[in-house]
Amino acid sequence: MSGRHPHGPTTTGRLAWSAAIFFASFVIQGIGGLWTGSIGLVSDSLENLNDVLVNSLGILSLWLANRRDPDDRWTFGWHRLEVFNSLVGVGFLMFLAGAVGWEALDRFRHPVPIQTGWVLAFSGVGLALNLLATFVLVPRDRSLLERDANLRAAYLHAFADSLTSVSLVASMVLIRFTGWRWVDPAIALVILVVILRGAVLLLRDAVGILMHRAAFEHEAVKAELLALPGVLGVEDFRSWKMCSHLTIATAHIIVAADRLADTEAYLADIERLLWERHGVRHLTVHFETPDMACRHHHRFLHHHEAEGHDHDHDHGPDHAGHDHAGHDLAGHD
Repeated sequence: MSGRHPHGPTTTGRLAWSAAIFFASFVIQGIGGLWTGSIGLVSDSLENLNDVLVNSLGILSLWLANRRDPDDRWTFGWHRLEVFNSLVGVGFLMFLAGAVGWEALDRFRHPVPIQTGWVLAFSGVGLALNLLATFVLVPRDRSLLERDANLRAAYLHAFADSLTSVSLVASMVLIRFTGWRWVDPAIALVILVVILRGAVLLLRDAVGILMHRAAFEHEAVKAELLALPGVLGVEDFRSWKMCSHLTIATAHIIVAADRLADTEAYLADIERLLWERHGVRHLTVHFETPDMACRHHHRFLHHHEAEGHDHDHDHGPDHAGHDHAGHDLAGHD
């Protein structure tokens, strides 16, 4: 079974346009913040840089994955590079956030004059650009936002950026009418919290992929598989993500068949369910008849040896002698 993966030129183009708009906003607001003395404006520009980074990493990971096909040495190509790109991006964001946060705290002790009129002008331009970048990321088919992880992440970042720009404009209005200059570093710290939250989420996803965290709720998916005609059991079910857009699954499926040659119809139903509902792009299925399932266990047995200690090991494989079907459910655009 094959299908088209939603990461096509449309997604890449939207990410590129949005990144370009955010970069323009980063430059304009960054220059404006340095000129007007507003640390809040500088923080907002860094939030735009955060979006440039997220979008660029998405584009770069897709480009790199397309440049290298899987082979005997790199069995999944270069898909996992996306994770390392994310970790580099997190480190960069944490460094910038720390520098701006230190400056914001210093502004509480030593307030500086702020040209609120110009800050309002720069932040207004930033808000307009953020709204434009958010609009660019909305596809004609709104359901694509739910299916496309890269596009959804970029859209949510852009929407959050628009909200922070609104808060910056409001803070400048407040300073203009009250003279409370402490509001500027305060809003900078609020924006930095938004940036740090994005960095933590990016780090969480990267670590989850490296640790082979399950790609979805297994018990619910097992129940769906057991509801298919002729499926009697699901054992040794595993799922993980090679990167944000490549989900892999393996399973031992017990079916109501006397011969493994009769399993083709079951395979088509299983592939369709996992692809359409859960985005599984590469699936390996080991089919078993009820008699085969009774002859062995489905436990995953593995122990790390400690130096100087003996451990009991199951020296044979957990599973033996099973026919299987491995399928790449969709090519990478």
